[in-house]
Amino acid sequence: MKFLVANWKMNGDVEFAESFFEKINSIKTENQIVVCPPFPLLYKFKNFSHSLGAQNCSDRKNGAFTGEVSPLLLQNLGCKYVIIGHSERRRIFKESNELIFEKYKTLTELGINPIICVGETEESRPQWRDILSIQLSKFKEDANLSKAIIAYEPVWSIGSGKTPTTSEIHEVLSFIKQTTNSKCPTLYGGSVNIKNISDILQIPSVDGVLIGGASLRIEEFSEMIQCIVC
Repeated sequence: MKFLVANWKMNGDVEFAESFFEKINSIKTENQIVVCPPFPLLYKFKNFSHSLGAQNCSDRKNGAFTGEVSPLLLQNLGCKYVIIGHSERRRIFKESNELIFEKYKTLTELGINPIICVGETEESRPQWRDILSIQLSKFKEDANLSKAIIAYEPVWSIGSGKTPTTSEIHEVLSFIKQTTNSKCPTLYGGSVNIKNISDILQIPSVDGVLIGGASLRIEEFSEMIQCIVC
């Protein structure tokens, strides 16, 4: 079984969500499909035949935190997965490794599967081992890590059309597995599309993909689901 996680980011509207639901809901697959729309569109995926996820959450279950989104509420809406530590959250919103770990702890306490994103920028690419070691340092000793998913997303590849070679992806994901000493799935994310998904999913260390822009092209995403045979 492979994971295909669709991250819409801040895209889509009600009409798009309805069209996406109609097309994707009827697809049968042995793979695990996880769709992560913006928060206001989560309600459109009630009775979805695949899995529902969110793109972020608070590290607190509830309380006086204006503008934050409770993971308890996400759970009530049917979310089984939540993306945390995405490079855009780290870079634009200045989320620290400590905050991301607190979100992870809250999610695992609630039985929600965190999708932990890690990755390096173009500038720090030569030091990717050091960067990933720091980002994973708090997680690797935690007993609940087996409940999580780790997604490697080289920041320099996201939305750029550039991807690492298959050998580079295998090297990094193998490093993640070895560093965490965990059996949790490892995903690759970064300019995944219909042209490269089959080659990426054939890499031994790759348990799935985190898909951004291509997941907003409904026909292409549908083809990506249906062309993968495990």
